[in-house]
Amino acid sequence: MLPRTRGREAGGAGVKAVLWGSLFAGALLLAMEPAGAVEKRVALVLGNARYAAAAGEVATVGVNAAAMAAALRKAGFSVTRADNLGRVAMESALERFRESLSGADLGFVYYSGLAVGVEEREYLLPTDAAPATAGDLPRDALDLDALLGDLRGIGRRTVVALDPAGGDNPLAERVGGGALGTPLEADGLFVIYAHRPGVPPVAATGKGPDAFTAALAREIVKPGVPLRDSLAEVARAVATRSGGRQLPWLQDRLGGDLVLVPAVVAAVKPVPKEPPKEPPAKEASPAPPNVPAALSPGRYEAVRGGMLFERPAVGARGVAPLARGDAVTVIEAVPQGSWVRVRDAAGRIGYVTAGTLSERWGEPPPPVAALPRGAVEAGPSSEPSMAPDGVATLPPSGASDPQGADGPAGTAEQRAMQAVGSARTAAERARGGRGGHWSYQFPNGDRYEGAWSQSEGNGGLGRPSREGFGVYRFANGQTYEGEWSRDLMSGYGVMTFLDGSRFAGRFRDGQPDGPGVFRFGDGSRSAGLWRGPVKLDD
Repeated sequence: MLPRTRGREAGGAGVKAVLWGSLFAGALLLAMEPAGAVEKRVALVLGNARYAAAAGEVATVGVNAAAMAAALRKAGFSVTRADNLGRVAMESALERFRESLSGADLGFVYYSGLAVGVEEREYLLPTDAAPATAGDLPRDALDLDALLGDLRGIGRRTVVALDPAGGDNPLAERVGGGALGTPLEADGLFVIYAHRPGVPPVAATGKGPDAFTAALAREIVKPGVPLRDSLAEVARAVATRSGGRQLPWLQDRLGGDLVLVPAVVAAVKPVPKEPPKEPPAKEASPAPPNVPAALSPGRYEAVRGGMLFERPAVGARGVAPLARGDAVTVIEAVPQGSWVRVRDAAGRIGYVTAGTLSERWGEPPPPVAALPRGAVEAGPSSEPSMAPDGVATLPPSGASDPQGADGPAGTAEQRAMQAVGSARTAAERARGGRGGHWSYQFPNGDRYEGAWSQSEGNGGLGRPSREGFGVYRFANGQTYEGEWSRDLMSGYGVMTFLDGSRFAGRFRDGQPDGPGVFRFGDGSRSAGLWRGPVKLDD
């Protein structure tokens, strides 16, 4: 089933369709107090494996729930585990959890079992669900958006991790549904999917937990590691075990880094009575800006298998597998994250986490030229289309810029945000079937909702093109909201990336071109003139 998205907005500021990863991970650090010291944490682990309307038990659900319950207890949560619940019991368990969450500082909900997405709605399936048609789901199942909305209303930071069972789903087939689509955006929630929206997870094999839950339970208890960085390792593990067929996804609306297990602080050694007679060691030269000292540009070797990603973010498209022992050249480190941009032996360029690579060997590579400008759109065709691999990406180009909001870039950002409002209005009209506004699902899973114009050819029945305002949702969860001209992103608009970063400003011919502001996921900004991914006035 193709990914499904919606134009709903859950209050709060800005437009964020947040992608897994640490390209711009790091917004304000909210270091947690040691578990049990001050902060109260509550968790609910739900595992539905025995369905009355499905033959056999859903594989790995039981061991998934056990693994997550153990990990959450280790992370300092008071855990309630509930297995094989019908609708009434499931709603009751969630109601009790909401009551406990109202008196806590942090919550965590984990679900493993059957789930289904139908007509832009997402449902978790209780064990007594037996829908005959899609119309039965509101009565038989739990609406995911309603669940997230209830959690948001409590006003406590909450992580929601969903690991729907992969493989055959007879209840989804019965109602013509598929994998979970993009959920409601809700401030204060951190939503994690085991798979990309609309892309079914891979069926689990073996007797232990599936790839996603096993990695999640292992990574979230590592001391001092922000949750987003933990999920980068989870994505690497899942991509490796699935051969790149499954990539986790996240939507982060917490507003800051979340560390589940505090870093272990070493005891301070006593000062010796007499200073050492040996001269002090010579200080190492500082690393270049934004480049970790251990991973400065140069040649490295992969210490474990993984994936070379198209962008430095969990859930991004894989460029090529990376085997243990493969040699790569580090070109540069990504600012404010644990990712590095590398070139493999075949000349392919992509991103890996720094932990994937060994100590440096060899000499640093020569400087790399700026990325060439590339069109987002495909060539003319008989219907609107987007190049399958033509998702616009805008890596950061340097540190935060001191330019004031009243400069050309700030003015462009304001106009872009105004264009977002017009684009969302156009999308609503498209969903309502208003004249000149249509919704269109592209073959590659992308979707456009907004204004169209009909060309004059063939008596006014020529190829339609996007013209005016509209919302374009890429299959990977990335979005563009703003102006269109001649079937291309042209005018003012906002491109939002899956990690929470965004570019707001002027576009032309499908690429950023002109003044604008790039806002990183950590709240810093880079303002100026842009052309594609390159900042022209650094």
